[in-house]
Amino acid sequence: MNLRKATEEDLQRFKECLAADPDHGEQDPDAWTAPPGEFMVFFDENGNRVFARIERVLKVSMQHDPGCRKRNTAAIIHNGFHWLLGRARENGFSEVIFESRAPRLIRFLGKLFGAEPVRETYCVRT
Repeated sequence: MNLRKATEEDLQRFKECLAADPDHGEQDPDAWTAPPGEFMVFFDENGNRVFARIERVLKVSMQHDPGCRKRNTAAIIHNGFHWLLGRARENGFSEVIFESRAPRLIRFLGKLFGAEPVRETYCVRT
């Protein structure tokens, strides 16, 4: 198995494969290849290919100090997330994933930043 940047032939075949895929056929192939992600091809010695979009994603988990006043905690989270999102953008991250099991915190960040629950979670830890 090897990895390479996509060739023009790869891109053409990828578009055909995407259009024929019942799960992904409605997706825009240009969205797969556009920055800030990188479009790559995994391939084997027989010429078989798997197409992959690789992006830099930042995952954030939080734990607040329950001894702090709620107003102070909310202000810290508000300012901290604005700072964090700005730094992530500056450093080429295309997505920020916030993880929490606290319903009130999830609602707060949803109202504040438009965060939405991830519908399908597939995770590989490195």
